[in-house]
Amino acid sequence: MKRLLLTLGLFLMVSAVAFSQAQVLSGTWAGTSETKYYTLHDNTGERKFTVEVNFLKPFENKPDVVVGISLVDVDKSTAVKYAVKPISISRDGFTVEVKTWGDTKILSIAGFWVAHAETSTGSED
Repeated sequence: MKRLLLTLGLFLMVSAVAFSQAQVLSGTWAGTSETKYYTLHDNTGERKFTVEVNFLKPFENKPDVVVGISLVDVDKSTAVKYAVKPISISRDGFTVEVKTWGDTKILSIAGFWVAHAETSTGSED
């Protein structure tokens, strides 16, 4: 009986892996005062900077994307205010949007991204 249950459990786990897999890609992004169209270090008020990310291999389905910060260099005489989010997500890529406001002057900012989507091998649409 134990052997039967163990075999059945192993079969179910292998089946789940075979029919449902995740596609995952990751990378980095950055912007500095020397980057074209970068304005986060100039003026005051709301300012935005975007970075386009194209996946090396398109996803089968639209992925979920998470972005994070690995570096931020801010003028020490200003407050530190920023928001980062992925926008315009598609199977082929997405855009990182970095926003600041008030008197914040971001000299450079960099981060990472992870995109993941479930894929189904063996299902027919």
